[in-house]
Amino acid sequence: MKKTAAAAALSLALTTLLAFPEQAGAAGGAVTCSVVSTTLSFNAYDPIAGTADTLPTGTINVQCTSTSNSVISVTYNLTLATSPARAVAAGANNVTYDLYTDSARTIQWNTINQVSCTFSLAAKATNQQSSCSFYGKIPGSQDVPAGTYTQTGLAVGGTWSCNPVPTGGC
Repeated sequence: MKKTAAAAALSLALTTLLAFPEQAGAAGGAVTCSVVSTTLSFNAYDPIAGTADTLPTGTINVQCTSTSNSVISVTYNLTLATSPARAVAAGANNVTYDLYTDSARTIQWNTINQVSCTFSLAAKATNQQSSCSFYGKIPGSQDVPAGTYTQTGLAVGGTWSCNPVPTGGC
């Protein structure tokens, strides 16, 4: 079958399932954080292009509130709850991809390698937002028809830590 130069639209939604452990510590107040969105929009994929890879960048957006009078350094570590291989689908058609923790796309994000992000949370911050990047790669030479390819429910687990740790927890 001859392929036309139609590109496939690809998207991925990560479902975040994060635990927020309570920790005792020296700083006053408390910190609460949540992942408010995760997105990875793949570039248009052209099956005619031969061996060209598609290299999108994803974003994890976090929102935190602090009752502490101090600036707190917050770190969140996200681990994929599933291992490769990954694929977005349009009906019976699949396009495989993988996710990475580094922009060079050499360290696969999986059940062992984490996306780790650290940011400073202002004293008495309310809904302060921060973001962190992760990276995708769709290998070339996948012969698929044009369409909208999606995946939902790729589970992500995570842990949070604060420095200094507020007495009310992080």
